[in-house]
Amino acid sequence: MKENKGFSLVELIIVIAIMAILIGVLAPQYVKYVEKSRKAKDENIASEIYELSNVIAADVDYLGQINAGDNIQFSASGIVGSTDVIQNQILPEYMPGFDKMKVISKAYKDKTYTMKFVIDAEDNKLAVQEGWSS
Repeated sequence: MKENKGFSLVELIIVIAIMAILIGVLAPQYVKYVEKSRKAKDENIASEIYELSNVIAADVDYLGQINAGDNIQFSASGIVGSTDVIQNQILPEYMPGFDKMKVISKAYKDKTYTMKFVIDAEDNKLAVQEGWSS
């Protein structure tokens, strides 16, 4: 009598069918979790920019160089400052690698996060307004 040394075609087809069902069920969940993590990363970077903007507004070294209306924007194009001081001095100092940070989630793909410096009427000091816009 000859020994059977392998799987039959039917057994292989059954295993492939089971794997296809598992992939069909799990793939949408995987895509959803990947997008959720991308959105969280974008929100985390926006939060870092908010904190950075508050530090800049309070930093006496940059106080005379930042004016009301200056801003930092975060979008699919990356992070940019509205002035040379913000772009070439402040961002590299406070956010190393800012030039590689871009919006990557579908939720914020067509939006821009803007941190705008304004004059606080009560204190007559720089303050920050922030938000996502289309």
